[in-house]
Amino acid sequence: MIHVAPQPEPADFDARVRQKGQEDLQGTDELRPHWRQCSLQLWAAYRGVCAYSCLYIPRGTGALSVDHLLPKSKQRALAYEWSNYRLACSRMNARKNAFEDVLDPFEVQDGWFALDLSTLQVTPGAGLPAQVQQRVQDTIDRLDLNDDEFITARTAYYDSYRDGDLAFRHLRKHFPFLAKELVRQGLVQP
Repeated sequence: MIHVAPQPEPADFDARVRQKGQEDLQGTDELRPHWRQCSLQLWAAYRGVCAYSCLYIPRGTGALSVDHLLPKSKQRALAYEWSNYRLACSRMNARKNAFEDVLDPFEVQDGWFALDLSTLQVTPGAGLPAQVQQRVQDTIDRLDLNDDEFITARTAYYDSYRDGDLAFRHLRKHFPFLAKELVRQGLVQP
């Protein structure tokens, strides 16, 4: 995970999502998925990168989803608020589910998460205060950021980059966490 800067809501978000959602909240217990109306705008605003896995979500794969940072099942009033949305791949959204122990990518600071380049495992960054280190580890565990699928995806990007098949600018776009780690470790000039 890396820090994700909040992006402004689209100009038509209020009309397309919030107002329709607020109407539903007044009249029914059902939360209709009006947030799907802004999923492509969310994807564009965050350049297609999952806030949790830090991997690019290709269009057309069905892997794009809108995560409610504060779960809609527990925070109904925020179900239709752009500020509560995080771009997530479907796998991360399912794993996060309604749990509230996952760090907010908007609050994550650079260096809280590290990437071991020898194993491509995500670890807590060095020198973190004990409380932050525990929250980072809890997030890694909850999201299972080191499962075989994510290790395989990271390995493919790293191998392609090292073999010269992938330019650094492409790596920065499709796997920004690895790009930041390569710069942080002095292996690439920014």
